[in-house]
Amino acid sequence: METVRMDVPLDQIKKVLLQLPPNEKIALWRLLDEDLDRPAISRRFASSVVSIRKAYPLVSEEEVMKDAVKATRQVRRTLHAKSRP
Repeated sequence: METVRMDVPLDQIKKVLLQLPPNEKIALWRLLDEDLDRPAISRRFASSVVSIRKAYPLVSEEEVMKDAVKATRQVRRTLHAKSRP
């Protein structure tokens, strides 16, 4: 058996994946989901949260949530505006 290696940019892969029919997207999702190292993802997330809290010890969680909600609303407004003809 011969091995072939191709370098395909991620944006091209995304473009092709978006064209898949729903049943193939689900099959791909299941395949990739099995490959996830959930404990590693949880550790990385927890480490990020600890780093952020250390960097901003005087900022309350309530203030962080206010900022997150505000930023989310801004992004949604921007996306909504872009989707209008």
